[in-house]
Amino acid sequence: MKKNIYWAISGVMVFLLAGCVSVQDVRRATDLIRTDNELTRLLVEVRPGDQAGAAAYLIGLAGDAEQEADALVAAQGNQADAIAFYRIASTAYWKSGSAEVVNDLFQTAEKGAALCTALGENAPDRDCLFLRLVIPFAGLESVAANDLSGMLEWVDFNDGNATDDEKETMKDIYGWLKLAKVPTRKILAIGRDDRLLTHTSMRNYYCSNAKAAKDYYDPTVSVFVTKIREYSRNFGEPKPALDVTLAEARGLKLSETVPGFCSE
Repeated sequence: MKKNIYWAISGVMVFLLAGCVSVQDVRRATDLIRTDNELTRLLVEVRPGDQAGAAAYLIGLAGDAEQEADALVAAQGNQADAIAFYRIASTAYWKSGSAEVVNDLFQTAEKGAALCTALGENAPDRDCLFLRLVIPFAGLESVAANDLSGMLEWVDFNDGNATDDEKETMKDIYGWLKLAKVPTRKILAIGRDDRLLTHTSMRNYYCSNAKAAKDYYDPTVSVFVTKIREYSRNFGEPKPALDVTLAEARGLKLSETVPGFCSE
């Protein structure tokens, strides 16, 4: 279950040059493709075998991509290219796995998303889709890294004893699930954007990840609620011992569902 929540980057964006373009346009497009290819290489070839080394390179790549995007914005250059560089930067910051660049991740994603909003219908939809997803992806992935399913499996309130360690574990899990609910809802809400229906690759990418998020969150919450119900039945009111009431635990459940078009 835990493996399903670790998303892969869905391939390299290809940017075609058409019509009459300047040498600067060609250079920038070449740089963009080269940077995108390097991101893919680091994620696919380097990161699986050398997390620490890849992290350093990813942070460096992210910084360069962000600077390129900032320069394009300042010069009122190609805004679509700026968005693509912001997408590369935010992806690289995220996949570096470094807590030190969390603020940089938020900053680049927000700058890119702001450009998407400004361009409206002229915004590059694939890049803009990912810029909307990267923050909730990162948030949910950080929760999944704690192996909540394994922690819940260890807790047993039907053995006649509720240890201090079990109580603290349940408190921690409740905190993590509250954090996980926000990005999961955001991922599912993005499915209401009609533009997702216009490109098969975008729809498939979104749907696979929305299903993975839902399939991770819902079963974890269900087991958590079961554990709270067991505590309530055997030991009485779970709050403050577990820092949650049975009603609050049930309130973690989602009303949102994976969009219907994901089943088509």
